[in-house]
Amino acid sequence: MGQNPQEGAWIQYYLSEEAASQLGGRMTTGVTVRITDAAGTLVREFQDRTAGPGINRAVWDFTWTAADPIPGQPQGGGGGGFFRRFGGGQGPPAVPGMYTATIVVGGEEHSMQFRLRGDPNVTASQADYQERFAAAMRARDLQSQLNAMVGTIVDLNGQIDGLLESIGGKDLANESEIQSTASEAQEKLTTLEAEVRRPAGSMGYRVWPRLIEQLRTVARQIQGPQARPTEGQMQVLTEVEAAAAQRAQELSVIVDGVIADLNRLLQDAPKILTDWRRVVM
Repeated sequence: MGQNPQEGAWIQYYLSEEAASQLGGRMTTGVTVRITDAAGTLVREFQDRTAGPGINRAVWDFTWTAADPIPGQPQGGGGGGFFRRFGGGQGPPAVPGMYTATIVVGGEEHSMQFRLRGDPNVTASQADYQERFAAAMRARDLQSQLNAMVGTIVDLNGQIDGLLESIGGKDLANESEIQSTASEAQEKLTTLEAEVRRPAGSMGYRVWPRLIEQLRTVARQIQGPQARPTEGQMQVLTEVEAAAAQRAQELSVIVDGVIADLNRLLQDAPKILTDWRRVVM
């Protein structure tokens, strides 16, 4: 029995004993591998952490950078991990064409071009691959925006919890009003979060799919086959984009409404802070 070779572009390079010793031998950070397309656009950058003296092999898996994870959570948590070939943490699939692999070691860069080809048994045209890529990038960027929304909701809820704990026992004149407004804010935030991602502890088949799940499903359908996305897939993607924009507007209303009211009640005390107003969907 043997192990199947890794799928992807094999980038093989030699690292001298001197170079390895300057970097501390077997590196913890790794050698930087940078992939760019024919226009020089950065496709992916990652670390080859297995690098050591002698011949090394890094593998690019033919994907672009994945969606941004939920702030404060690792890639792969709560919908942040996205676009693994059958559901996980990779980015949109690259289009056939010329690419450049660059190895960065100790301030030195060494590059070589190579061509990525489509499956010869697939009849997809270059235009089909471009359409698939454009749709997958739309889905990836929307995933990043949804993750940012969830991160904001979680952060606001956490700040409110901290606020309520900090004012406890201080006999503030308006403490009951602060608690009532804080409770209203958290209720609205929790309701909104449940529209974007599945509540913790819910049973999968017993609840309807949330936006993040709907997006993940259509993204897998788009990027899986080497083919142009179907009209139905693009319609679903457009509908999820519209629903996400609505949820973003609802979060803005909460921030500009009940959260702002809460901050006014706090007077000179520390305020609930967020940069959500600068987020555009």
